[in-house]
Amino acid sequence: AENFRVLVKQKKASFEEASNQLINHIEQFLDTNETPYFMKSIDCIRAFREEAIKFSEEQRFNNFLKALREKVEIKQLNHFWEIVVQDGITLITKEEASGSSVTAEEAKKFLAPKDKPSGDTAAVFEEGGDVDDLLDMI
Repeated sequence: AENFRVLVKQKKASFEEASNQLINHIEQFLDTNETPYFMKSIDCIRAFREEAIKFSEEQRFNNFLKALREKVEIKQLNHFWEIVVQDGITLITKEEASGSSVTAEEAKKFLAPKDKPSGDTAAVFEEGGDVDDLLDMI
């Protein structure tokens, strides 16, 4: 994470190059499937987010975070994503950076668990049972 910050500050590499290197490291850390490496990944993601805001590269970070979430789901690294959620690392909002189109609400929803059957669905099934009971009475 520190090397990334130094690279982008000194402009020895373009933000794109430096962020691609960082993304590769994050993916390597996740491939280990070990908690100490997850923490390193979190540090890298935090650094990426902070520097993306400074360099007006919020879209690059947001695209990365969306892709990361998909990879985490595919690789079933739910415990890693829980750390991301606990740390509140989410999409960069338009309140944080003018180049973003993400609202605070969208950023909050992004961290929410993927759609699971809600209580409303269960209520519909329960209502169906009531109708069956009425039909039985006839």
